[in-house]
Amino acid sequence: MIFDHVFPTSDIISLISARLIQTTTNDSILLLHPSAEIGMPTNSCGIFSSVNILNELQLEPLPNSLNISSSSLRSEWFEKHLAIVLANNGAKISTRATFKQISSNTGEIRGSTPLMGEISFNILHNISLPESNSHKWYCYIHSDKPPPEISFFSQRDDTSFESWSIKPIKIPNVFENKIGTGTTQSPNTIDMNLEIAKNYLDSRLGPN
Repeated sequence: MIFDHVFPTSDIISLISARLIQTTTNDSILLLHPSAEIGMPTNSCGIFSSVNILNELQLEPLPNSLNISSSSLRSEWFEKHLAIVLANNGAKISTRATFKQISSNTGEIRGSTPLMGEISFNILHNISLPESNSHKWYCYIHSDKPPPEISFFSQRDDTSFESWSIKPIKIPNVFENKIGTGTTQSPNTIDMNLEIAKNYLDSRLGPN
């Protein structure tokens, strides 16, 4: 099989980049993911500056599972919804799949996945975070209000809080922990991941 674009890792940057390509071209897209489900688990941040940022990805209708408030959502369901929208618009997705590059335009898919064997592609998107966005951040999903030392947080529509700290701290009633990335000032919000994806595509494909 031949694809215009292959993403060997369906992380948040790859999903956003693939969706930006899909909304502006008719190119064929293949997304691979080593786990059984995209978004489960995820280390990405679910906070954004405005819900209007999601309009750029043309994701309507947005499901209730995202638990969207005015400034945050459940990032695991955001990634899953991105994958569903991509698939519904023609992208191929293979989970439980790993990728080995053979040459500049060929590779082999391995794993417990229906799409296996050698493929060809025009562009392989091995996307790395910029160094400035690669600092470690600690995330806590919890029910009580964040302690005073937390300055970066948001309350989701399900009333739970998503809090981020550049150093590990103690927070009562935490029911989910994850480690993500960001700058020295902020975790990589949805806004920032969208900007990283745009910058990557501009450098890789040229501005639209």
